[in-house]
Amino acid sequence: MQNQLTGNSENIPKPPPVPKPPTIIDGMMQPGFPTAKVFTCFFLSDCMVFVKTGSISTDTAGSIRSFFGGYTSDALLLGAVGGLVDDYNRQKRMKNAARAVAWDPRQMVAAHKRNFMLPYNLIHTIEIKGPNFAGEARVVVDAGKIYKFRLNRQSKASFAYYERIFNDFLPGKIKKK
Repeated sequence: MQNQLTGNSENIPKPPPVPKPPTIIDGMMQPGFPTAKVFTCFFLSDCMVFVKTGSISTDTAGSIRSFFGGYTSDALLLGAVGGLVDDYNRQKRMKNAARAVAWDPRQMVAAHKRNFMLPYNLIHTIEIKGPNFAGEARVVVDAGKIYKFRLNRQSKASFAYYERIFNDFLPGKIKKK
């Protein structure tokens, strides 16, 4: 088809490619004292970037109920308070992740001292395990240095989704336990 203005189809500029949005796993917790560090993992074309998007826990309600004996009246009441904390923290993580998604990997890493990037070519293995009886899944990334994470309250379906993400981006490097 010819360009209507010039009569020449070779002069039609091609639009720039639209970058593919990253694939994201939220709620990857690294244990720590006094609180855990909660990361959102961004899977980009050549690397994973871990952005600290929260603290505390992703399942405060469950932890409180367990501490107070499951389904006693105290456990249920305080578990409801924990549910409010979980909801607040989830919203905060989503705001932080939404802000970071527009940045390039270097900006993501520079935004917080705990953020880090792992190029795919430096990752030796990723060991995934779970979910256990409490729904907790574990992820261990070996990139010369070991990074350990847990994901609370995972169903078998959500865990299978995470496993598929890791396999898509790091084929042949996943060890399922």
